[in-house]
Amino acid sequence: MGRKKSEGQATILQVAAQAELSIATVSRVLNGGKYVSEATRTKVLEAAKILNYQPNYMARQLHGQEDFSIGVLLGLDLGTISPFALKVYEVLKIFLQEKGYRAKRVKFDDNGELETRTKAYITIGVHDSDSRLKALETIDAPIIHVGEPKEDRYWIASNDEQGGYLATQHLLNNGCRTIYYVCLDASHKVSQLRREGYRKAMLDAGLIPAEVIEVSNSTQLPALDSYRRVRSLLESGLRPDGFVAFSDIVATGICTALADTGKRVPEDIQVVGYDGIDNDRYESLTSVCQDIEGLARKTTDLTIDAIRNEPARGANLDVLIKQGNTTKAASQSETA
Repeated sequence: MGRKKSEGQATILQVAAQAELSIATVSRVLNGGKYVSEATRTKVLEAAKILNYQPNYMARQLHGQEDFSIGVLLGLDLGTISPFALKVYEVLKIFLQEKGYRAKRVKFDDNGELETRTKAYITIGVHDSDSRLKALETIDAPIIHVGEPKEDRYWIASNDEQGGYLATQHLLNNGCRTIYYVCLDASHKVSQLRREGYRKAMLDAGLIPAEVIEVSNSTQLPALDSYRRVRSLLESGLRPDGFVAFSDIVATGICTALADTGKRVPEDIQVVGYDGIDNDRYESLTSVCQDIEGLARKTTDLTIDAIRNEPARGANLDVLIKQGNTTKAASQSETA
């Protein structure tokens, strides 16, 4: 039953509860994002109206107060910024705002010098090899890493080994036995963790794990590069019955390659993606879902603790499987 706002400033959490939708979806609507149905948009706007929600309330209060800004570093371009990272950033902005902080994208000049000075910095899905990260580390301000575990630093990540295990276990429960793990960069820590989960599930089932299929990122378009790599392998004689993909984008490339080589998904070959992106492009995928709202909330809390000079620490958040159309219905004995 709906409730009218009676006291205090309504939050996006209350709007999400009122609309019975996720914070990510509500945030996307309120920020004018794409891939939202008209029915969903109407539902969110009606909930916001009932609660008299003012999304720019805190931002107006903090206008001009740089001491309350938090810098956020994402990938260099669309080729290195995943849809998942953008969704985390979208929700993170809301959580930081409700704690009295403004998130702003970090900028560098042509010489690679940092231009954006803030109280703390958050990186989302940024590789250790990124030169901008090295520049940040020279600044006397805490850095919070979102995406993978970091020794002796502030970090928040999904339990990627668990995710690789659940994806593989799902395929095994559906009768698959010749399963391959496909990733963009086998040396990347997150790829290694997901692959380790895949290997463990295969070994637990008494099967030999296959060598990882690494996709050459030659075009900077992961779906296209995945398509080319997997199609080439299929045409050279690869005979899988299941794929665990590093991401939903990679999974779409795999599915297209299968279709173009006469394979039916999921009747002939089953595919599990990773990220659980809930928009029109990826919603049909069976996928490992990361807790975007949980990551954003934990990151916000950790950022505030870092500003207060609390000891560095990290946390892993559990993931789960979302059933889609790219695998057969899960066995009743499966648990997420």
